[in-house]
Amino acid sequence: MIKTRNTKIAVIISSLLACQYAVASDTNDVFSLGEIVVSEETGVRDIAINNTMTAEQIELIGAKTVADALDYIPGVHVAQSSKGEKFLTIQGFEQDKVLILLDGVPYYETNYGQLDLNQIPANIIAKIDVVKGASSVLYGPNGMGGVVNIITKKGQEGVSGDLQASFGQMGQNYQSGTLSLGKNGFSLFASVDHRGRDAMRMSNDFEPVLSDVRDKYGDLPKQMIVEDGGKRENSAYESTNIWVRGGYANENTELFASVFSLDSDRELPYNTRNNKVFSDFSSFADISEYKDTGMDLSGLHRVNDWLTVRALGYYHMHNDSYDSYSNPEKDVKLATSSFSDYTAGGALFTDMVLADWNSLSLSVNFKNDVHKKKNVAYIDTDRSHAYERSQLDTISLAAEDTMTFGALNVVAGIAWHKQTVVEDRDYDAASGEDGSDTLDPMLGMSYTLDNAGLIYGSIAQKTRFATFTEMYDDTGARHDIKPERNTSYTLGWKNDFSHQLLNSIDIGLFYHDVSDKIVSTYMPDPTDPDWDLEVYQNVGSSEFYGIEISTQSQLSENISLSLDYTYTHARNTTDDRDSDYFRDIPKDTVTAIVNWYQPWLDIDSNLRVRYRTDILIDDRSDEWESETLTIDMGINKSITPQLSAYVNLNNLLDESHYEGYGQPNEGRSYEVGVKYRF
Repeated sequence: MIKTRNTKIAVIISSLLACQYAVASDTNDVFSLGEIVVSEETGVRDIAINNTMTAEQIELIGAKTVADALDYIPGVHVAQSSKGEKFLTIQGFEQDKVLILLDGVPYYETNYGQLDLNQIPANIIAKIDVVKGASSVLYGPNGMGGVVNIITKKGQEGVSGDLQASFGQMGQNYQSGTLSLGKNGFSLFASVDHRGRDAMRMSNDFEPVLSDVRDKYGDLPKQMIVEDGGKRENSAYESTNIWVRGGYANENTELFASVFSLDSDRELPYNTRNNKVFSDFSSFADISEYKDTGMDLSGLHRVNDWLTVRALGYYHMHNDSYDSYSNPEKDVKLATSSFSDYTAGGALFTDMVLADWNSLSLSVNFKNDVHKKKNVAYIDTDRSHAYERSQLDTISLAAEDTMTFGALNVVAGIAWHKQTVVEDRDYDAASGEDGSDTLDPMLGMSYTLDNAGLIYGSIAQKTRFATFTEMYDDTGARHDIKPERNTSYTLGWKNDFSHQLLNSIDIGLFYHDVSDKIVSTYMPDPTDPDWDLEVYQNVGSSEFYGIEISTQSQLSENISLSLDYTYTHARNTTDDRDSDYFRDIPKDTVTAIVNWYQPWLDIDSNLRVRYRTDILIDDRSDEWESETLTIDMGINKSITPQLSAYVNLNNLLDESHYEGYGQPNEGRSYEVGVKYRF
């Protein structure tokens, strides 16, 4: 078993126990219609482990994308896929088993069940809500591991905005601008940002390794070094994003419309451990297009004192193109594989205050997912095909009731979900093999103790439907895959203290029991005795349990600390399993953010530390990261009330580790920038 070791833990342990700046969030710019759960109408937030990160906190840590921000939330781990995407795990669950919402709208693509979290810019975000375990039934299916709702900004009264620009090493650059307008109930929020780099710098401690290579043409050696350090090979990146929201609101009615374009193209950093070259696919590739566009419509009407009706509609499109080449030098272009997907849907919610002690929310959700894939092969033209169309329909009905009896709060919910395969690769789905449905109940309670905080607990059943990738084998045949199920248990306690050394604490225990887990299996190919077919089946099971502890401290008037610890036990309990463990899930995670404000210089500085243990990188070679430690730092200096300058230093120790299989991390980097608010 290979384990990489980090020997510099002591450098940070002493500095850990210092301080996060307690930032008060301005809620005026939060697009509240993007919140599925209305806190005034339900107590569901008090029965599960949840975390919120505000726009101010996102700016504090220097995050430029939602992936940058999520990596600091307890129980969340961000890694990098072989396709160059940033993805997360929550309490042991991969991103395709976590429901990612953008203003309440599912953000994913049907084929794989996830999208790149680096695609969403930070400057549009008002706050991020992360709910784990027994999340509200109103969210719908596919949130086995939890729900991440990225809630964006809306325009405020008057005229305001900001302009920002920064630069770093190896051509790193960032420019952004936002504009907020509001008058007489009408408002507009607009944002544009651009990010780019010529290459990514690797740690000086990176050690080149031999990559296994499977080459159909036999031109490449069976093993070769594809990354020798210094400038990361094939790592250029370019992204331009536009977001506009306008609408009208008065005391009883709100109507808003949003349009967005998130557009990037990037080279694909080569996998240092394993690469393939086939006639129509290669690991040596570029992502020449990766674009998400869409339009959302949202509305709310307060019918009377006890009834509120909310609705949303959306149409989101995703396009990406994967260009394969014959070798690392990209001498010959082999093929281009392209996706052209869209998701169209809507939801209707009714929130009813039935009595002083009872409120009820009902919802209906419907979405139509279309996945289209084409392949253009330039060498082996027989591997080319035009767009093949597949379609899924999903409907959900849910009811959630909150009852309050003095200090006791009880939340009960139930949801019915049905997924139907309408079309697969241009053919109508066969009768009897076109879908499945599930029933998900949920029950939670919280109790407020006199001067001793809040205790809470919940149990919930959660569903995750199969994606198109899991429905098809290598021959193109579709298999009837049942949904995965998770029974989730949560127990916790939270309290606010007046003591300076401990302002607040939240301790949560969790347990997840997953059945009918969809796993990849290999079977003999009847047409080729030398080849095995990859087939997904409902033969898996797993369990996850652990604890999350979050604290906030104000050590002095100008120094504060947030300190979080997460322990995750993640085990594969499937029969005939290859490994007991799952990739990209840390066993122990410690996160600390120190903030120190120096009033005589009007400077905000912060120290950000993340320490993780026992992360499986590759189950085939049994390669682990036994310890990883990253220390980041930010300094912000106010020059005038409108103008500020900042410096962000990341990976100060220049540590080398892997963020995913064959994907080494970025080395020490810097960013210098200015921001002007008006």
